[in-house]
Amino acid sequence: MRSDLLSKRFFFGGLFGLPWLWIVHVLYFRGNQQSEEGLLNNPDDHFQDEARTNNGSEPEMSLEEIKQAAASWVSKCQTCAAIFLTLWIGWIVAAQVLRNAGILPSSWFILNPDNAELTGW
Repeated sequence: MRSDLLSKRFFFGGLFGLPWLWIVHVLYFRGNQQSEEGLLNNPDDHFQDEARTNNGSEPEMSLEEIKQAAASWVSKCQTCAAIFLTLWIGWIVAAQVLRNAGILPSSWFILNPDNAELTGW
């Protein structure tokens, strides 16, 4: 599979509830970019005949266009991962602070001090 299509699938996979895919994909992509062998990281990106057409209508993307499209999707993954991690860490901090302040209802938490006789804690 071409790098741009694979990057696009990882992006949408992260949107559908697997945000760790964004982080893994960004780390993998950046590692391939920095390696000596990063030039040939995906054999599907390299075509023997660049004049081949896709279903006879429009020419396929060149190697440079594929790399730019993949980098664009990786950039989107990186941005979404940063936003998700910020919101997730913010929620953890806010929930801990608000729980101790007594603002959030105790039924939101697994350890409910109101049900101490039922849980045995």
